[in-house]
Amino acid sequence: MQNKQSLKKMLGIGLLGAVMGLVGDFLLGWLVYPASEIPYAGMIAGCADLSYARMGLSICFGGIGIPLQYFGFKAIADMIREGGHTRSARLVHSGGAATAATGGAVHILCVVAMMLVRAECDNGFDPAAAGTLLGTVPDSAMQFLLWALLPFTAIFYVLYMIGLIAMFVAFVRRFTVLPRIACIFNPLIGIVLINTVTKLLPNTPLVNSIAMGNMGFGSLLAFGGILAMVCLYQSE
Repeated sequence: MQNKQSLKKMLGIGLLGAVMGLVGDFLLGWLVYPASEIPYAGMIAGCADLSYARMGLSICFGGIGIPLQYFGFKAIADMIREGGHTRSARLVHSGGAATAATGGAVHILCVVAMMLVRAECDNGFDPAAAGTLLGTVPDSAMQFLLWALLPFTAIFYVLYMIGLIAMFVAFVRRFTVLPRIACIFNPLIGIVLINTVTKLLPNTPLVNSIAMGNMGFGSLLAFGGILAMVCLYQSE
């Protein structure tokens, strides 16, 4: 393994970005969602309980932390490229680039949409009283979602997921010097695990925050686990 110190530094920066992203998500998720029989309606209605200060801080932490995760993906891509598998390295690197270029923007746009819902709630709009899921979203926020948030989100998720799958396959097929078990340190596995567990838990601020930070926990698992394996490899 060449440039071990450089790899460790980039994984460390990615790990820091994951922690900052989690702080941003916890600022948004630390509340109890109003009860509703409509899926996700309680989450949308919860925007009324978020202060503008909390949402603004979330923009700062997520808007900076999420792009920093690029360095973690770049380190992994460099390890795969070192193994001679350029195509897989490019796919993983593209996922990291998507995280840097659009992931932070998606987080910011999501918070802006929450701000729009909060503003409408301040003017008397009640999402919890709506009879349908679409009715829980004010028209101003809906237009913002359709024409600003969704295009960025679609681009981000396609490139991000392709990168995560390529990363999983690369470790399974031993495209790096790390053992196959490294494949479990993948953001997608962390996301699925968090989503599964939190759906079984009660509606509490902690549970809601963990669910909100599923992608951050996924990155934390990936960069932290691979960083630990790189350090262990160095000691051999």
